[in-house]
Amino acid sequence: MPDLRTRYVGLKLETPIIVASSGLTETLEKMRLCQEHGAGAVVVKSYAEEEVMRTSPTPRYRILRRGLGGEGSVTFISYEQASKFDIERYAQEVADAKAKLGIKVIPSILCVTDEGWIKAAQLLEEAGADALEINTSCPHGSITFRGKRVEETIFRTVSLIREAVSIPLVVKISSMLTSPIGVVKEVERIGAQGVTIFNRMTALDVNVHTEEIEMPGGYAGHGGPWAIQYPLRWISQIYPEVRLDIAASGGVSCWEDVVRYILVGATVVQVCTAIFFNGYGFIEELVKGLERHMEGKGYERLEDFRGKVVGKILGTYEIDRRHKFDARIDPSPTAPCKFACPVKVPVQAFIHYVSKRNFAEALEMIRSVDPFQSVLARVCYHPCEDACTRGNMDEPVAIKALKRFVLEWGESNLPHKVEVSPPTGKKVAVVGAGPAGLTVAHDLAKKGHRVVVYEALPVPGGMMAVGIPEYRLPREVLRREIERIEGMGVEIRTGIKVGEDVSLDELRRKYDAVFVGTGAHRGMPLGVPGEGKEGVVQALDLLRRVHLGGDVEVGKRVGVVGGGNTALDAARTALRLGAEEVYVLYRRTRDEMPAAPWEVEEAEEEGVRVLYLTLPVEVLGDGKVRAVRCLPHTLGEPDEGGRRRPEPVPSSCYELPLDTLIVAVGQVPEPIPGLPTGPDGRVEADPDTGYTGIPGVFAGGDLVSGPSSVVDAVASGKGAARAVDRYLRDGGMNVEAPTFREVDKLKVLGRRWEREKRPRVGIPTIDPSERRRSFSEVVGTPSEGDALREAERCLSCGCGVGCGLCERVCIHFAVELEGDHYKVTDRCEGCGMCVQRCPLGTISLVPHIC
Repeated sequence: MPDLRTRYVGLKLETPIIVASSGLTETLEKMRLCQEHGAGAVVVKSYAEEEVMRTSPTPRYRILRRGLGGEGSVTFISYEQASKFDIERYAQEVADAKAKLGIKVIPSILCVTDEGWIKAAQLLEEAGADALEINTSCPHGSITFRGKRVEETIFRTVSLIREAVSIPLVVKISSMLTSPIGVVKEVERIGAQGVTIFNRMTALDVNVHTEEIEMPGGYAGHGGPWAIQYPLRWISQIYPEVRLDIAASGGVSCWEDVVRYILVGATVVQVCTAIFFNGYGFIEELVKGLERHMEGKGYERLEDFRGKVVGKILGTYEIDRRHKFDARIDPSPTAPCKFACPVKVPVQAFIHYVSKRNFAEALEMIRSVDPFQSVLARVCYHPCEDACTRGNMDEPVAIKALKRFVLEWGESNLPHKVEVSPPTGKKVAVVGAGPAGLTVAHDLAKKGHRVVVYEALPVPGGMMAVGIPEYRLPREVLRREIERIEGMGVEIRTGIKVGEDVSLDELRRKYDAVFVGTGAHRGMPLGVPGEGKEGVVQALDLLRRVHLGGDVEVGKRVGVVGGGNTALDAARTALRLGAEEVYVLYRRTRDEMPAAPWEVEEAEEEGVRVLYLTLPVEVLGDGKVRAVRCLPHTLGEPDEGGRRRPEPVPSSCYELPLDTLIVAVGQVPEPIPGLPTGPDGRVEADPDTGYTGIPGVFAGGDLVSGPSSVVDAVASGKGAARAVDRYLRDGGMNVEAPTFREVDKLKVLGRRWEREKRPRVGIPTIDPSERRRSFSEVVGTPSEGDALREAERCLSCGCGVGCGLCERVCIHFAVELEGDHYKVTDRCEGCGMCVQRCPLGTISLVPHIC
């Protein structure tokens, strides 16, 4: 391991990285961050004798972007002035830092009178400063820019301070002086132990359209990546001429810049602007990059390459300083994945935490939108992945698999504890223990309401328990989710059918509110001659019998009519029940098939044959199904929904021999006496709140929407739960759900940084030859290594966790995490850095409220 230690003005530093005098080093807590991230020393934000310089205007940062041959050119204007402290308070901050930190502390002073220089130097020596920087070249009112006899004034000032104190002195010198080498030699003769050579000039920007002076209305400091060249040039000349130490300052934007400075003779390297741009963690990047470089080059110490290339070189009162603005973050710009998710899982946030190996935080993000996340990690149709911006580059991030990895990690490492609010005294009846009903029960119990669930089936879970095969959703996973809900105090009563065993009116009298979510469990008939024969079964009836442990025989040849997920579930279940040949009869093409594409692929891998453009027209047999007569079709003109209408092919019928015909052509709800229903059997209720128009009665899930998915049912339950809670608390019905705005994918893809194409990791699955006779779960969980690699593919499209740039760059600690988004607190000083840096433009400056 290379040794990064060095000596600077007699001080032993652990690394050659020094955080320069700026707002980054003004207080103890900021200096502590510098130490924690690997800096060898800090130069404390300068003390100014002139009081006007102790207040910086808002905003005070401005990034200037200029186009140049298609490449972006960036410079930086700053009106960040001196420390806000007077000399006594400034000295106390230095003393506190020396008492509580191990890092070397070098205060910086900027005075205008002899008395001021001497007083400041002596107080800071008494405070325990390790060394003292004499700031003679700051662009804000320093000796260099006051129009005096500059060099003579610098020499006189250094002499005064050298006589007044004994600690090491570092003289800050602009390389734009008429004779930088001569100035350095003279301050060395006077007794300075070091110099800081930097390129800092006054700057002015003019708006040519308005003919006004741009921020801040006057002259400001100007810096940025371009600033490295001038100090490099002068350090390379100064280094061979003197023995004192040289601190290089200006233009460091990467670890290579640190190496460049050392190669021309710098003892240490100061960093400022790059930390403003990237946050304090940038210091670590510099340190690690320097270590890697030295290892690659075989350097053991900094001295091995310091100055190595030298021999190869050839021949301020009008400013409005009021705190006028504060930052405000608009939390609505959301990554496409979260925007597409019916329950608004903070996808970007949890994937970010996975990429950082912070599985506990990732788990917290996922569990924040419970219940049934473990179920959805297996059966969700993942609209998040369909919306993933990464899919526009190569392949979508494997979001569902990453969620499953995190949740399984949580089962082994972090018990799931749900905090429940104190009891409200309100009682709620939930009819139906499916995904919608149990979600309502979960969310209302969390709010402190007493919930009793009535379920007609002998087991809770609804379609999750009796409609989704175990090879997709293991019963143990569902059982854990339901037990957690029961652990919140929810009582589930099975074998009770509302409308028969208990009436809706009875529940209304007994409870303060009722939610009905009985789903759509009744299969629709095929509507062809002969479908009443033995051997013709509804897909939901077959799946229900299998899951409840019934004896199910399907024979050797099975046909399934339909093109949805239920049809595919029935077909794959038939294989596992012993069928040798299974056919899915679908009247349209693969493109129109409503089943998830991966479900079709997995079914075909297992041996299911899908007969497209095939319509059964008659069930044949003598009391028991023997065959089904099929009529081939072709696609004609589009129908009202835009899909091309299938048209029969004349004289093309054929018989398909079968032992069992499974019907999966749609589902409708069971009627609930007392609830308003439409002509299609669905209950009429508000789609957002679930309110039925009957006081205290709400409905949701498939009962209202018609056959849908588990995630849509959970989303429906969450919306209804918010409405029921509001109704129980104050009788109100209006509930404002969080609003979101999808970010522009094109802007995300158009960001300047380059993204390489990276393949999506493979998700483990059981071999088709093994799984077709087994109910074992088909899809596995990615390994930790695969999960980390996959999480790193996320582009962090949206605002909040995963981006977090505003929080990283805020040196005032004014940006705090709230859920998966950030908010600005009253610590904001209106500097404008977050506004300038936000890649989505979601932060704005608003008038400061005193």
